[in-house]
Amino acid sequence: MDLEGRTVVLIGGSSGIGLATASAAAAAGARVLIAGRDRERLDAAAASIPGVVGVVADVLDDDALIRLFETAGTVDHLVQLASNPKGGRLLDTDDEHLRPVLEVRVWGAIRAVRHAAPRLAPDGSITLVSGVVSQRPTPGTAMVAASAGAVEAMTRALAVELAPIRVNAVCPGAVETPMLERALGDRYDDVIAAIGKKLPVGRVGTGADIADAILFLATNGYVTGEILHVDGGDRLV
Repeated sequence: MDLEGRTVVLIGGSSGIGLATASAAAAAGARVLIAGRDRERLDAAAASIPGVVGVVADVLDDDALIRLFETAGTVDHLVQLASNPKGGRLLDTDDEHLRPVLEVRVWGAIRAVRHAAPRLAPDGSITLVSGVVSQRPTPGTAMVAASAGAVEAMTRALAVELAPIRVNAVCPGAVETPMLERALGDRYDDVIAAIGKKLPVGRVGTGADIADAILFLATNGYVTGEILHVDGGDRLV
């Protein structure tokens, strides 16, 4: 299966992994729609890739998702990347700060799947995104780990529930993204270097690394219910 003439919808596609996936899908001949909350960032992302359409949509807004999928029409591949990585130590962080971590990644995935599934082609696919924190949590990441683990469990269940539509997830390790750069600020270069030094592959990932994995899952018609770890060997060290 290839992407020529196929319709790919990416939610959370205006930067980082999402933008890299949109670029790769468009280069492979797909019709690509990217959705995000930030109009300015979304317009800039869409303008950077010929033929890509940007649609403002919050993954927790049902009306916005209805508009997104009405614009898309028949969908061949859905990729849900939206997340909220702002964690915090469970005993020291209030519910209002932690709740969006679960809501965006877990309930966002649920809403995206509900709206996409009726429009998905029978040989279509859904790809969700979790994170290596589900396997290798650190202090202050309990809710982020819980949300990633929930997505992985949901992936396996939906692969059975939605068959023959295929459902998979990519589990990235550390990846160079604008979100990570904003989170780390002045520490970014030092942290990236330190992580890369400890990994068996000797570097952190790029958006293109994860995009390759996402499009592999989207186009391989014999893979479903899979959690594909793309972490540079982080789980091994």
